[in-house]
Amino acid sequence: MKSSSSAKRSRSLIRLSLLLLIVPGLYLSLWFSISGDQSLTYFEQVRHLMSYFPEPIRNPYGITLTFFGMSLSAAILSFYGYLKSESKRAQMISVIISCVATLLSAWLGMTIL
Repeated sequence: MKSSSSAKRSRSLIRLSLLLLIVPGLYLSLWFSISGDQSLTYFEQVRHLMSYFPEPIRNPYGITLTFFGMSLSAAILSFYGYLKSESKRAQMISVIISCVATLLSAWLGMTIL
């Protein structure tokens, strides 16, 4: 019984970390597509990126900080899922998610500085 409870817990942690990783990944892919337009200046690119967000939350620093927190949480939860999982497949998926989330956190953290 304890084994199935541990498996369900690790699966839930992996799913939650993957869900937390989707939005920051989409944000960065949107930024890459906008920043590829060489006809715009940097400030026009940022203004274009912020136009996708509702008016009350158009704060580039706040949005980046939020997505940094989400990706850092995904890295922590997936590593915790790695520690709790018993199967090799779940451990490998957890490690991959943790690595991607850590790289995303580092990228977003460097943009905050």
